[in-house]
Amino acid sequence: MFNDPWEIVPGEGAGPLRFGTARSALHDRFGPSQPFRRANYSADLTDTYGPVMLTCDPADGLYLIEINLPSLATFRGVRLAGPVTEVVEALRAIGVEPAQFEEGSWSFADDTVAMTTTWDEDDDQVIEIVTVVAPGRSGDEIIWTDGGATTDPVTSHAVTPGRGIGLVTLGDHRSDVRRRLHSGMTTAPPAASTASREDLFWDDGLVVRYSPDDRAERIVIVRADQVTFAGVTLMPGQFDETRQALIEAGHPITDRELALGIDHTGIELWLANTQTTHRLPVCSVVISAPDAP
Repeated sequence: MFNDPWEIVPGEGAGPLRFGTARSALHDRFGPSQPFRRANYSADLTDTYGPVMLTCDPADGLYLIEINLPSLATFRGVRLAGPVTEVVEALRAIGVEPAQFEEGSWSFADDTVAMTTTWDEDDDQVIEIVTVVAPGRSGDEIIWTDGGATTDPVTSHAVTPGRGIGLVTLGDHRSDVRRRLHSGMTTAPPAASTASREDLFWDDGLVVRYSPDDRAERIVIVRADQVTFAGVTLMPGQFDETRQALIEAGHPITDRELALGIDHTGIELWLANTQTTHRLPVCSVVISAPDAP
């Protein structure tokens, strides 16, 4: 599987991979994987299969392919491995003009293919990772947004099911959320993108996702001195210990992949990575509308 070159076809995929493929189908084809979250606020999971990492959306399927073995990747017959100057020259020779979008990174094919570089032991700049992204998932523009908060960030939160926290309530309009919080950032995806609309408020330790009509539909607490629910401390704390504390307090839970849900509350606790003998902390507390009992 990983011995023969994978030809990249923009808009379609790479090698045997096709955008839109369901995550379950990838599991069937490639076998067991090591899932992780790309960020502690990422709802979508990334699966590692040897030298390849694949990210899927539950609705849209596969949309991001990362190849950590550049010799595996080719584009119109050009192998995307080795010194970046040589690869760029070879691409230009076939009429492709890569653009350097930051130091050490190049992209082409309408920004759907990217090459990230590193320095080898001979001090040559070589390609380290080749990334292929589905149409409508590339070219996000980072936009910094002003916040209205004038006091220090709130670092302790009590979670109320179906409502949220003191600073942000589910259903709040985006403009009201920004007015209460400090400056943050968002992205402006291409018109065809299906990516969710989110604001990242780094100083507040919060990430808020909005519905198409700009109403808060998910609140993610990624950093706080304390987060509590019904007398139980959810964060900070080890995931296993917090899970046990919820059970002992009488809260029914459902174990999920890299997560647990507190039944019928809309509250989840997320893990960033697969637990091994090294047990991991809760990476985020997530609040959404409760499901029906």
